[in-house]
Amino acid sequence: EAVKGGYDVEIKNITDETGVLGVAGPLARKVLQKLTAEDFSDSSFKFLQQRVCLLSGVPVTAIRISYTGELGWELYHKSEDTATLYAAIMEAGQEEGIDNFGSYAMNSLRMEKAFRAWGSEMNCDTNPFEAGLGYFIKLNKPADFIGKQALLHIKEKGLQRQLVYLTMKTDNVDPEGNETIWCNGKVVGNTTSGAYSYITQQSVAFGYVPVELSKVGQKVEIELLGKNYTAVVTQEPLIQTEPTRTRMQRTGAASKTE
Repeated sequence: EAVKGGYDVEIKNITDETGVLGVAGPLARKVLQKLTAEDFSDSSFKFLQQRVCLLSGVPVTAIRISYTGELGWELYHKSEDTATLYAAIMEAGQEEGIDNFGSYAMNSLRMEKAFRAWGSEMNCDTNPFEAGLGYFIKLNKPADFIGKQALLHIKEKGLQRQLVYLTMKTDNVDPEGNETIWCNGKVVGNTTSGAYSYITQQSVAFGYVPVELSKVGQKVEIELLGKNYTAVVTQEPLIQTEPTRTRMQRTGAASKTE
């Protein structure tokens, strides 16, 4: 019905009226299920689905997604309800040891999953192909969408640089982004983001380098606080996302059953 069009619609910016809380982690479902009659089970509430429901009496639009790459939900609600909703979630999660997490923890988790960030890996000076996002673009679709001709031209011309996923060992210093990348004594690119991977116990970064230096296994150097450290172009991601891990477990279980 929506595709047919012909609707009389009005668009209103409700950003200032809307709040969002993120609940993430292996026990996120267990905590949220205490607050609602809505079925939050994996079979009922799948990854990327959204639904409107009540959490402790507060109306929310719940989306099963998290920038951490782990099991989680983003809960959109009226900003006036934020304090009430937050208090209810924290109370419900006491038994599970719920706690707040900050942007550095989230950055570490998203870097382990190789999630890009707007303003870092993606901005107005990059294109989706060099950012490794070509699989999201369907150039063969009939629609002449905005940017299609530019992307066709870029693809025909070929890329000069490529975003790479880098791992490295350092001595108590980690990349954060905007560090110089060296190869054979020459500056060849720059990092865009960085963090410490607590799961794999190493530093990880994104960076743009010439295409010829973008193959997995290529060694470069990243300059941190005036010292160069060896970094290796690595197959992304270091850690699979929760939906991928769950799917792989099910596939493995099914294969063993067969």
